[in-house]
Amino acid sequence: MTHSCDVLVLGAGINGLSTAWQLLRRGVERVVLVEQNPLFHSRGSSHGHTRITRSSYGDPMWVELMLVAHGEEWPALEAEAGGSLRTHRAGCFWGPASGPIARWLDAVRSVGAPVRALDLAEARAVFPAFRFEEDDLILRDESAAVIHAARTLQALAGRVRARGGVIAEGVRVLDLTPRPGHTRVTTSSGVFEAGRVVVTAGPWTAKLLPELQGRLRVTRQSVGYLRFDGDTDGLPPWIWQGSGPDNNYYGLPSLGRPGAKVALHRTLGPADDPDDRYDPEPAVWEVMEWARRRFAWTLTGAVGSEACHYTNTHDEVFVLDAAPGLPGVVVGAGFSGHGFKFGPLTGRILAELVMDGATTVAPFEAHRARFAAAGRGG
Repeated sequence: MTHSCDVLVLGAGINGLSTAWQLLRRGVERVVLVEQNPLFHSRGSSHGHTRITRSSYGDPMWVELMLVAHGEEWPALEAEAGGSLRTHRAGCFWGPASGPIARWLDAVRSVGAPVRALDLAEARAVFPAFRFEEDDLILRDESAAVIHAARTLQALAGRVRARGGVIAEGVRVLDLTPRPGHTRVTTSSGVFEAGRVVVTAGPWTAKLLPELQGRLRVTRQSVGYLRFDGDTDGLPPWIWQGSGPDNNYYGLPSLGRPGAKVALHRTLGPADDPDDRYDPEPAVWEVMEWARRRFAWTLTGAVGSEACHYTNTHDEVFVLDAAPGLPGVVVGAGFSGHGFKFGPLTGRILAELVMDGATTVAPFEAHRARFAAAGRGG
């Protein structure tokens, strides 16, 4: 069976759902979103209950983009969803003052984000859960919040359907073939003749677009849910930024669920196939050892674990660009474990790129070369 549509979006994680929603918001009529797994599955990068959002970054580009995301796109989505998708809570981001955290302070100051440095006494009073060292630089980010990730995905899917979009689950893409004026997409449930295509397939992106195999690298992640002798519901969203690669731990309050979320942000681990199964429990011991050193509270045990995948670029800058060799196709990939908070904004960027070839997002356009599919080497 052959189907036709104006835009076909491949992959229904945060970026695919956001792109479909943004396309429909701008008046595109026939938008189809296909997903090879059941909607809201746990095989990719978008599942789980919570994520951090923040302005604190070590690169002014990300700070500028987050000001747009926080100021425009998240409020727009929440207005349509009929309620908040975030629990606002000042974030705690810290690490040795001689390490990368110093660049975070420089970046937020240069852009004017609502972030300030705390002295040691104030930090210990405001964030009593953590064990701060004498040489730590501690930032309080007033823009930070806990994103209710599962609720956000459900809201996006609801808005896509309410605006007339089609979400097809259990549809596996087999081939993309450019044709004059459209792209022929062969799937497990038939052929789509699409005027335009957006690929947001997460860790499966390079399987669909082999030209990106050298640009994207998939790694698996382990997340622990830990119990302490303090009030984990009251924790802030937090990040400890150590020196060197893969030395960045983060976490979130429990918000009524068993255990606080604690994990290591790891982009340099062993390459992984997203179709392989993985038991995250053994890796949680590493997270527990870190928590014993950096929490002022006593760790009393682990209550659960989960796994996900990062699709990484060498510099953790996303790929938001035309797909190599495929006219009318754009790709959003390489979100490197920090893309969820940008979802409504990257969805806008991808929708505008596929329809117009350029965007109305000034910080993106100013740095557009950094998001190229070809990358900058390294």
